Amino acid sequence: MLRSSGRTTRAGSSGWSVALALATIFLGCSGGGDESIDSTPCSDMQFAGANATPVNGDVFFQEVSTIYSTCSSIDVRVVVNNLNDIWTVGFDLAYPSTLVSYTGFTLGPLLQQGGPANPPFAQVNQSSGMLQVTATRLGADPPVDAVGQQVLMTLHFSRQSTGAAMIDFNRSGGSQVNEAIQDENGTILNAIFGPGHGGLLTVPL
Repeated sequence: MLRSSGRTTRAGSSGWSVALALATIFLGCSGGGDESIDSTPCSDMQFAGANATPVNGDVFFQEVSTIYSTCSSIDVRVVVNNLNDIWTVGFDLAYPSTLVSYTGFTLGPLLQQGGPANPPFAQVNQSSGMLQVTATRLGADPPVDAVGQQVLMTLHFSRQSTGAAMIDFNRSGGSQVNEAIQDENGTILNAIFGPGHGGLLTVPL
């Protein structure tokens, strides 16, 4: 840093020479100014699922992997544990829209088992911190089984601000979607969406 000597320098030829020399040294050290910008890195976002010991039929949220989480984005899986004859899945969830923005989804391998003749249909509608999700097999393709923990879909979020809040299925009285998994005949299966199947999203500084 250049400090003023406290003296007033009269603008003369020697004064201009000193000023030009100092300016040249300053610009040379700063590399044109680009390297003088100090950017403070942010910490990676985290999601801690609440359901550490899922039982048969559990549907729950799970972070994809800490190696895929960054300070600007995070992916959260919707997982089904040990459930047979899955054809259609429907649910809605609440997420902290003040902390993150929903940016999209990727359909997981569960409904794509066996190379279906008809690509499975999936749709996510967004509104005021809520996501309404529908995913289903189509046509003559048979239902599928979740053997162990199988990924239905992965939800993608991006950073908006810092804080911590829950992502969870909306099982309140105001929910517009009945959390359910059905077989190909429309029979509701013994799928369990909660309580305690969400998780804590943390967006640190």
